[in-house]
Amino acid sequence: MPHPYELAQTYAPRPDFAERIATIAPKPGEFCRLTGLPYATYMRILRVGRTSKRTALRIARVYAWANDQISVREALDLLFVPRPRVVMEPVPGTNRFRRRADDPPSDAQSAFHGSAGD
Repeated sequence: MPHPYELAQTYAPRPDFAERIATIAPKPGEFCRLTGLPYATYMRILRVGRTSKRTALRIARVYAWANDQISVREALDLLFVPRPRVVMEPVPGTNRFRRRADDPPSDAQSAFHGSAGD
């Protein structure tokens, strides 16, 4: 019998994410060179509205480095909103998994998938 598993925690950029990044480097390409982040990854963060914890910390580290008065944790809180982990549980009698019933669906995911019935 398959066991429940957790999806990794992700981070969503805050609405003023791009403006805060522009204070460090006016163009996204310059910011990507500073962080060592691929340009496509930066654009995916803006388009999709989420990123991994590792990438979020990488961006926050550079933001904190550029703004000497704040810590990496403060920079992470300024730039991103944490999304809680999602627990997926097996559907009995099938080879599929579903979101655990006690976890409310995230706003971004439900808005993104709209009326595509599951």
